[in-house]
Amino acid sequence: MAYCGPRGIELDAFLRWSRRSQNAALEWAAHEALRCRGCGTHPEDWAENPHAHHAHLSDECPGCVKTHSAQQHFKELPPGQHVVLAPMPARDCPSCGPSRPTVQN
Repeated sequence: MAYCGPRGIELDAFLRWSRRSQNAALEWAAHEALRCRGCGTHPEDWAENPHAHHAHLSDECPGCVKTHSAQQHFKELPPGQHVVLAPMPARDCPSCGPSRPTVQN
């Protein structure tokens, strides 16, 4: 289910795949699980040439700016609580209400 669930593939449908296709999907998932969650590179990316990639500054992302601003505003969050970016104005957000603080900027 670790492969099927996130992709919306019914387990019965996956089990109807050929053994070869199932193995290929599971091998690919295991390979992808080794990617760094921070930068997205895979250990194989660095194996042959440690200089194959470079780092540079990205363009400024308005969503990241807003999230950073909220993180600065709410410096002392309780464990397990995070700043999240909602794809709508606060007035339209079902998770935001009078009891939940938001940052407008």
